Amino acid sequence: MHAVLVSVGTDGDIFPYVGLGAALQTRGHSVTLVASEHYEPLATRHGFAFASLVSAAENRELFEHPDFWNPLKTAPLMARWGVRFIRRQYDLLSKLAAPETVLVANPGVLAAALVHEKFGVLMANLILQPWMIPSSIAPPIIPGFSFLSRAPRPVWKLFARGLDVVGDILMGRELNGLRAELGLKPVRRILSNWLSRQLVIGMFPDWFGPPQADWPAQIRLTGFPMFDGVSDQALALEILKFCETGPPPVAFTFGTGMAHPAGLFQEALEACAILGRRGILLTKYRNQLPDALPPTVLHCNFAPFQRLFPHCAAVVHHGGIGTVAKALAAGIPQLIHPQCFDQIDNGMRIKRLGTGDCLGAGPSSGKRIATALTVLMTEEVRTRCRALSTRFGEVDAFATSAGLLERLAADRATTSSA
Repeated sequence: MHAVLVSVGTDGDIFPYVGLGAALQTRGHSVTLVASEHYEPLATRHGFAFASLVSAAENRELFEHPDFWNPLKTAPLMARWGVRFIRRQYDLLSKLAAPETVLVANPGVLAAALVHEKFGVLMANLILQPWMIPSSIAPPIIPGFSFLSRAPRPVWKLFARGLDVVGDILMGRELNGLRAELGLKPVRRILSNWLSRQLVIGMFPDWFGPPQADWPAQIRLTGFPMFDGVSDQALALEILKFCETGPPPVAFTFGTGMAHPAGLFQEALEACAILGRRGILLTKYRNQLPDALPPTVLHCNFAPFQRLFPHCAAVVHHGGIGTVAKALAAGIPQLIHPQCFDQIDNGMRIKRLGTGDCLGAGPSSGKRIATALTVLMTEEVRTRCRALSTRFGEVDAFATSAGLLERLAADRATTSSA
């Protein structure tokens, strides 16, 4: 089997594909990672072949755009950005298509579905959060439309149909134009029909995203993908020394794609001052922080969360699913400061589990963060966090996912030989 792993996004979006690729490679399969060109060194370190889905400049164009984190502006921005590359990405992926190929793709990479349909190669989707799965029984919480999660099912279905109309307007012309050239029929309701009908791997456990009766039947849950990009990477000595020379700090991180975090980190500094707590600020955009930080606060560009979080008293973050999983595994409270996408949905799931809280509507401030952390950093919450952390290790998400892909390929081989 040759696995072609295709995704676009930030570290949290790409690392699960790399972890899956490593598991597949261990089982004797060849792997090609297809992602933004700045992930080529990561692919090389793991011995994968690599193809560039978008350039580093094109990637920055999206993720550093000020509207990317605006909950009402980001969807049109992403759609206009993504459709520009469909034809080029189709040409790229079609060259990788062969009888032994299995495409494992982010459903947002529409070109992968075109290659699957045109050439008949196997395709599975990888979904990292329950928010991506349509359901009128347990609707995902949409930023700006959170009231819909409590609305009657017919109201949600009407809203979902509206999303389909918007998606078709934003992407339909370019997608269906290419489909016509390829001899494929036009499609409607793109957003409701973008999941593979062969296999959808949900990389989260059922206790975090309970399956619903109206989920597509081809979804299989495998657990959280616990991978930080480089296997067994240790904490930098500077970070480890800081953590061990005082009370456990609070970690603050708002995502590797957050290019404009100055206001968020100012709130973090204020919260640390109010609480009298030490803090670690994680961002690769050092220019977004004050030139001088207090001696009780450390900045670092990157740290593997699986190594860092066990040293922390709590973590304040944006609600990205990878950070959610790492904090759950470490058994520490988490306060989610959502911006857009799946983040508020993830935050409310954490709140229901009793292992953290999610800042809702209203002006944000260091005082508000400090107040929420005071409630969370109690022995009662810590006990719940530690109890839930014991559930990690029950299943190996990458091994389970690799087994599902092998079964998909074996079923095709059996059918072909019959």
